[in-house]
Amino acid sequence: MSMQNKVKLAVFAVAAVVTVSAFGPGDARAAFNVKDFSCTTDPFGVHVDVSGLGNTNVCVDGSVTLSLDCACVGGGGNCPSDAKKQTVPVTSQAGQSVEPKNGRVNTTFTLPISISDGLCTEPQCGSGQDTKLIQWDTMAPGSPATFRVCTTTTAGGQPCSCDGQPILDTTTCGPTSNIVFPGKKNSCLALF
Repeated sequence: MSMQNKVKLAVFAVAAVVTVSAFGPGDARAAFNVKDFSCTTDPFGVHVDVSGLGNTNVCVDGSVTLSLDCACVGGGGNCPSDAKKQTVPVTSQAGQSVEPKNGRVNTTFTLPISISDGLCTEPQCGSGQDTKLIQWDTMAPGSPATFRVCTTTTAGGQPCSCDGQPILDTTTCGPTSNIVFPGKKNSCLALF
């Protein structure tokens, strides 16, 4: 073998060692292919399709801040004109590690939040009235549902976070809103 070929072989060997050291065996970042990372019809969920993972797990995490408009509602479904009302912020965040099958993750991830009257901790209502959720939205700056997908060493099915991890993609779903209980003749909705 000529000296020139020996030098080429030595350069190739060094490059291979650097690649394995930087990425770990079977974890060549350039091979990851995010085919789909998009919002689902549920405003707090995403569809994830990533291939080229080998045995590398991915973490899907997300967060959302909701503004809940809550009011005191009488037995007839009306909000009196002197009604107590309150806008309550509620935040949800979660992440889950997913193991690839045949080098691919194809799944849906949804934030664990159930929007209901139970989230309305204010206002405190008088006798004969109930605290009800009138409407909600994610329109405040920075509050729509935001999701990230990254590689992780966390075991599949376990909680995880993309903080400090190599991010493969990020997406925002929203802003969204929904009127839950407008009240009789929109008497509750008119308060906000």
